[in-house]
Amino acid sequence: MNLTSLITLLVIIGVYSWQASRNSSVGGASTWEHFRPSLKRYSGFRELLLFLVFLLFYKLSRGLAIGDATTAFENAQKVIVWEHQLGILYELPIQQFFLDKEMLVKVINWIYIKLHIPTTIIFFVWLFYKRRKHYLFIRNGFLIANVITLFFFMGFPCAPPRMINGMEMNQYSQLGLAVLESLNGMGINLGNGFVDTLYEVSGVNLYKGINSKLFNQFAAMPSMHFGNSLLIAYGVYLYGKRRFWKVIAWLYPVFVLWVIVMTGNHFFLDAVLGGVIVLSPYLGMRLVEHYFPAMREQFRGTKAFESGLSQKT
Repeated sequence: MNLTSLITLLVIIGVYSWQASRNSSVGGASTWEHFRPSLKRYSGFRELLLFLVFLLFYKLSRGLAIGDATTAFENAQKVIVWEHQLGILYELPIQQFFLDKEMLVKVINWIYIKLHIPTTIIFFVWLFYKRRKHYLFIRNGFLIANVITLFFFMGFPCAPPRMINGMEMNQYSQLGLAVLESLNGMGINLGNGFVDTLYEVSGVNLYKGINSKLFNQFAAMPSMHFGNSLLIAYGVYLYGKRRFWKVIAWLYPVFVLWVIVMTGNHFFLDAVLGGVIVLSPYLGMRLVEHYFPAMREQFRGTKAFESGLSQKT
């Protein structure tokens, strides 16, 4: 978790806790009682610890899931070929259209690095305080989906588009050049390939130093940037009160898709798989609930949690 995410978390929790402390529907609790450390089931403090532990586990697991570089580039070539066959290989022209707009590219690079975790935090804090009865169901699906992605990172390591280029800028340049030459032999001409806008425009080097330790270079598929943005949009659409926000929410995954493509970090198929993985646990949980009603409490919490602790909707 970076500094931006930490500040966002503290501010959002503070605002919602202050609001909740003024609302008699949550028992007239003081602001401190919403912050007070407690490992009691469903407590805000325990949920915060859960997310922090999961984030740490996810980061460590991604490191362990780093695949072989040669395999990752071979898989990236497969994705490009699949997209070519499907007629959706448009990432390169989209990126090239915006490359001469340097200030815009710098802003989008910043958004790619900084926005993903804070928006997810805001969404879950909003659910916890404002739509408590739906919180556990959405949280459980989110955790399951992100665990599923680790198996994809291990079983299908994939280099991102930004590595598929002919520039001598990192230790993987020869592999990227080999992919371009191989694709050219198949009649798929990508020229000099994609541009790593983070490195070329914003000077963010993901290949050396601390960044190389924090990021799995070969975790392009699936894209959880897009997957989580789709979950946020769907959650706001289902549980938001105002029609305006329900409609606006769907613009967020569209915007994220543009960001991940323009920065050269994901293919379209990465986003498709990310969306499927994020939404599939909810279908699975609903099916389990249907055939095994006793499991409902495991997915959604007790009736007391849904009604007694929730605010009025």
